[in-house]
Amino acid sequence: MPPGLHTFLYGGRKALLLLHAASAVLLLGSATHLAAVAWRRLRGGRSGGALERRWGRVQALAFGAVYALGALLYPTYRVHVRGLYLDRHYPWVANLFDVKENLATMALPLSLGVALLAGRLTDEPDDRAAVRAWCSMALFVAAVVWFNTLSGWLIVSYRSV
Repeated sequence: MPPGLHTFLYGGRKALLLLHAASAVLLLGSATHLAAVAWRRLRGGRSGGALERRWGRVQALAFGAVYALGALLYPTYRVHVRGLYLDRHYPWVANLFDVKENLATMALPLSLGVALLAGRLTDEPDDRAAVRAWCSMALFVAAVVWFNTLSGWLIVSYRSV
C-alpha cells in the first residue's frame, strides 16, 4: 500500500469506523426483516413480492458497504490494533475477528444471490425447492450478520482503531 494512502486511511479511521458501524446497523435491520419474510415463506406463507425485493436490495447494498468500509479499515486494524495490542493481550479476540471476517466473506455472495432472487420466486409447486433454497440463504445471511455485528461490537470494546 502506498504510504500516502495508509496515512490518509489512518487519519480518517474514526470516521470510517462510524460509517462501518452505521452501515452494519442498516444491514442488521434489513437482513432481519428479510429473514422474517423468509421464515414466513418457509412456514407456508405467500411471497412478499415487492417487500422481498426492497429488503433484498437494501441488504445487498448495506452488506457491500459494510464489507468495503471494513476493507478500508483493515490496514489500520492489522497494524495498530491487532499487531500492537490484541495478539499480545487478547489473542482470542483477534481469532474472533478472523472468524467474523471469514463468515462475512462466505455470506457476501449469498447476500447478492438473495437480492437477485428476492420477489422473483412464485408460490407454485414447481418453485418450492428454489424457495426453500432462497429462504435458507436469507436465514444464513441474517445469522452471519447478527453474529458479526455482535462480535464486531465486542472486538471494538477491547480495542478500537
